[in-house]
Amino acid sequence: MTSLTTESIRRAWVLLGVALVLLWGVPQSVYAAPASQTITGYVQNADLRRTAQATVELRDKEGTLVTSATTTDAGAFILITPREGVFSIHAVQDTYKSEHVVIEISQEAPAPVVLTLTETKDVALEIVAPLTPVKPNSSGETYSVSRKDIEALPRGNNVDLHDVLATIPSAISSSLKQVHIRQEHANLQFRIDGVPIPDTVTSQFTDLLSPRAWERADILLGGLEAQYGVRTTAVIDITSKSGTKPGFGSIGVFGGSNETVLPSFEYGGTAGDKFRYYVMNNYKTTNRAIDPPTLGQSIFHGDGESNQTFLRGDYQIDNRNNLTLLLLNSVADSEIPTQPGQMQNQHVVDLIRANNDRNFMPVPSERIDENQVESNQYSHLVWRHDMSANQFVSVAGYFRHSRATFTTDPYNVLAYTGGEDGHGHDHASAISAANQDRWAYAGGIRLDYTHALNSQHMIKAGFQFDGTTTRNKNQLFAFLRGETDELDGHDDHDDHDMHDDHDDHDMHDDHDDHDMHDDHDDHDMHDDHDDH
Repeated sequence: MTSLTTESIRRAWVLLGVALVLLWGVPQSVYAAPASQTITGYVQNADLRRTAQATVELRDKEGTLVTSATTTDAGAFILITPREGVFSIHAVQDTYKSEHVVIEISQEAPAPVVLTLTETKDVALEIVAPLTPVKPNSSGETYSVSRKDIEALPRGNNVDLHDVLATIPSAISSSLKQVHIRQEHANLQFRIDGVPIPDTVTSQFTDLLSPRAWERADILLGGLEAQYGVRTTAVIDITSKSGTKPGFGSIGVFGGSNETVLPSFEYGGTAGDKFRYYVMNNYKTTNRAIDPPTLGQSIFHGDGESNQTFLRGDYQIDNRNNLTLLLLNSVADSEIPTQPGQMQNQHVVDLIRANNDRNFMPVPSERIDENQVESNQYSHLVWRHDMSANQFVSVAGYFRHSRATFTTDPYNVLAYTGGEDGHGHDHASAISAANQDRWAYAGGIRLDYTHALNSQHMIKAGFQFDGTTTRNKNQLFAFLRGETDELDGHDDHDDHDMHDDHDDHDMHDDHDDHDMHDDHDDHDMHDDHDDH
């Protein structure tokens, strides 16, 4: 009985020792790692036989090796991940590789992974491509301004046209909001949705189309294609915003220095399945409508206000026909800034008192009241038709009315003309003041045809016909330096009246453009000058 008990105790100690040895040889991470961070699986060949001695690699999202293991004779493997996350796992053996399997390690244990080895071969590729074709606009440059580019500007959608154009290379903005591109400030052509805008007598102090309504704009510089005519400075091709589904819109008020306040509104949407619309309105008031001749922040007689309204409607007739109607209205009223401290021309003041107004007393030079009002109205109707998959035609009819009215303060202007400035310098300019009223009507039709023959050849053709009627009316108050005769500011005048009505009627201006060909017929029908 005693010997059996002793033998049982000896066997128990032997088993305990073997167990301790086995436990000591097992890596600590195997029995310490949670099941959620343990990846199991096996590797097989394409014929589904298990593969032994294959290397299994685990990599993170950056491609860094995290851990690896070698498969057993049964093709099985166990990988322990140090952390949770997204990993990729694949197997390699000689020239055989498996696919990369993406696995996510989280709180739950991952499913077993099966990796299939396939033979890989190195492949050398030689890429042969033709030379890049020469583009028709390779002689010029194109700068694109998107809606997001405009929104990224310091004032966002509240910027003026000249502020946007000043962001392109070789362009600067002057004090009168004129943009000089490559040292030229004229000969620009504006296009809205591919339709050229007729030249006008206004847009000196106001924008025809606010950048708020731009979807994008392409500014073309340098050598231009024949379709742009003889424009040598730049072409600004604006794509306006249109309605979307679901709709979008915004209401905002922007303010800043110089008592600037700019409330705005825009909205775009759809009505039914075929009609889209977009409407926008900007109003701006400021006491620095035009940069003054004085330094610093001192501004005299510089108030101004402007309003811009834009409306666009698109009607999708069918899959091949589309109509677009666009309406624009822009009005600006600006005071002409003055300069204080100017010296009166006492000789002129005496003449005015002697012949016109005995109680005339010139106001201080900073209170001279001159103003300019500008208005623009523009509309076009465009029909776009897809004749086939590679033939397209568009017909556009457009009309524009513009007017600029400059009103002077004749007696007060004359009182400070031809005298000395605040520094004692004598002015050598003629003694004159004038009111001016200019307006123009322009309308026309344009047709464009495009035929894409193949991927390498395209034919474009079209014509444009427009007519312009302009009128320029001046009321001039002037007399010669040193003249001592009467100075009369009314229609009843003698040999030395200072009233001059200048009424010019440029009644008709036809343009018939065929890409490379441009005919201009100008008829100056009436020109009366009454100079006294």
